[in-house]
Amino acid sequence: MNRKQLFLILHRPLPGTQFARPVSIFLAALIVVNCLALAMETVPSIDVDYGPFFQSLEVASTGIFAVEYLLRCWVCVEQPQFSAPFSGRLRHALSPLAVLDFLAILAFFAPIDLRFLRVFRLTRLLRVLHLEVFNRSMQTLLDAVKRRRHLLYVSVAMMATAVYCTAVLIYSVEHAAQPTKFSSIPETFWWAVVTLTTIGYGDMTPITPAGKALTSFITIFGIGIFALPTAILTAAILDAGHKVSPRCPHCDHEIV
Repeated sequence: MNRKQLFLILHRPLPGTQFARPVSIFLAALIVVNCLALAMETVPSIDVDYGPFFQSLEVASTGIFAVEYLLRCWVCVEQPQFSAPFSGRLRHALSPLAVLDFLAILAFFAPIDLRFLRVFRLTRLLRVLHLEVFNRSMQTLLDAVKRRRHLLYVSVAMMATAVYCTAVLIYSVEHAAQPTKFSSIPETFWWAVVTLTTIGYGDMTPITPAGKALTSFITIFGIGIFALPTAILTAAILDAGHKVSPRCPHCDHEIV
């Protein structure tokens, strides 16, 4: 099997490509099993009985995923954007999905507990199942968001300002009545965030009339201020939807 054939199996399988479907099914099943094992091994009673099995599964899976990662880095030069032998492979290794793959593998070798990084293996399903349409749609969406990034910067700055001002105001009116809960302005940042986003966990609740009145205003104000990025992203999604062109399922070129 040459590099081109391996590339077609791992990256872009065409109808009739030998081994492509079995390999995709095997890797997808292994990813799902690993994610289930990550959850199950946190149950003490299950971990006691099946701990050795989980460890063996992790060793075997890490080996398989490491080999797959290296093979992808090797065959990526078959893609035009990564055709340069060294710089192309380096750019492929630094792509977002490749970095997540590397972190998921690194979790096994790290001297500290980094099991949470194994959740990044789910991102492999995007490639293993060869969801090209999903990948193109995501890229189109990201491009649309980039075109509106300045509006997003402004809305984020407005949200940060609102959080800070809210924290200062509620500290000023509630600190004297509840010095342990509203002990400092940094401590009230948590309250400001959950109130402006209208979540309101209830762990820090104003009791003074001024605090209650301020909270009512902040809650209503938060609906508007935090809706700004949502509106911007919605517009970006609509723009992306209008600009997605259909592609040929065989050659992957846009249909004009």
